[in-house]
Amino acid sequence: MSKKNMMPEPWNDWVDEWSADMRLRSLSENTINLRRYQIGAFARHTGKHPGEVTASDIRKWLGRKGLGNAAKRGDRCMFSIFYGWAQRNGKRLDNPVEGMPTIKREQRKKRAAPEQAVLIGRDSSDPRTRLIIMLAADAGLRRAEIAQVRGDDLIDDELGWSLIVHGKGAKDRIVPLSDELAREIRRRGPGWLFPGEKGCDHICGDTVYRLVKDATGYPPHSLRRRFATAAYITSNGNVMAIKELLGHESLATTQSYITVSGRMLRTVIEQARGYEARGTGDG
Repeated sequence: MSKKNMMPEPWNDWVDEWSADMRLRSLSENTINLRRYQIGAFARHTGKHPGEVTASDIRKWLGRKGLGNAAKRGDRCMFSIFYGWAQRNGKRLDNPVEGMPTIKREQRKKRAAPEQAVLIGRDSSDPRTRLIIMLAADAGLRRAEIAQVRGDDLIDDELGWSLIVHGKGAKDRIVPLSDELAREIRRRGPGWLFPGEKGCDHICGDTVYRLVKDATGYPPHSLRRRFATAAYITSNGNVMAIKELLGHESLATTQSYITVSGRMLRTVIEQARGYEARGTGDG
């Protein structure tokens, strides 16, 4: 591990114990690694012992230049969890995050990747990138879920091929696949679909992000939103089914993924006007 990513000595024991507590509560390794990464970045920046960190230190970290709203919310949540754990285990008398204002979720609608971008990605000269884009755009997987797909996660049920997706919070779900996508996965055989390097079992979510962004110009989550929107249109608005496919806990989250285009709104208006005209004719 490089010095850039090392956990400072005063933090090692605290973070290792916190990680063990998270594993005891069956949190996924992806979640644990993310939280370790977040707290490690702050630990290297502050230079303080974790027991000496103040609310002011955390506010300055959350207010640093270039930090987006989602990242700010994620960091604040991580601090609250970490210092809540420290307080419960007698390492601190207080939780410095208590009393800090919550950070509102952005209401801005995020864009789904356009079809042209997906088509360009499908034409990538790299077979690995093409398959990653298919998993995001045609099956709606998150980047971390794509990174850890195995060939033996593919199952053949009575209705066709499906994939066991290892989702957030160590929660698995079954996602039906097209014959084309299933065929591409089968070609790679059992084991990790995207093996890692330097002793890693598989590639990381950041690698998935980079490959998709380089090939399409859009991040993987935009392709996931494209999948949600396409599924909404083709299923006649079956949001509950889309929620299950995406692995969401909240229906509101699923609804936020669906992009309603101007064309779709215009179609609804025209259909409503046609209904009114028929009603007038019946009179």
